[in-house]
Amino acid sequence: MSVAIIALALAAAAAEEHGPYCEVQGDKLVPTGQVSAEKMDWYNSDKPVVFSKKKYIKYGMPQIMGIDDLQYWQTKDKVPVMLKAGGNYRDIIYVQSSTTLCEFQPYRIVK
Repeated sequence: MSVAIIALALAAAAAEEHGPYCEVQGDKLVPTGQVSAEKMDWYNSDKPVVFSKKKYIKYGMPQIMGIDDLQYWQTKDKVPVMLKAGGNYRDIIYVQSSTTLCEFQPYRIVK
C-alpha cells in the first residue's frame, strides 16, 4: 500500500473523529469549538504561519461558513484548521477566527 493511500486513510479517519464545527442555536449559526485564533499572536501578526511544514498567509477577510462547507484537517494551538468539504485541496485552508460566529479566516499557501 502506498504512503499516499495510508495518509489519505488517516486524514479521513481524523475528520470522522471530530463532530460538527458549527451548529444552529435558535436563529444563529454558532461554532461548537470554544477556541479560536482571534487572540493568538500568530493570527494577529499577519506574518506567514506554518501548518504541516508549509507556510500560509492570510487570504482576504474572514468568512461565515455553513454547517457543510468545511471539514476538519488539524489544529494549531487548539484552534480548528479546516479544508473545503469533500476535498483534500490544501492550497487554501480555513482557521476558526471567532468563538461567537461560525467565521473562518482563509489562508493560502506561500509558493
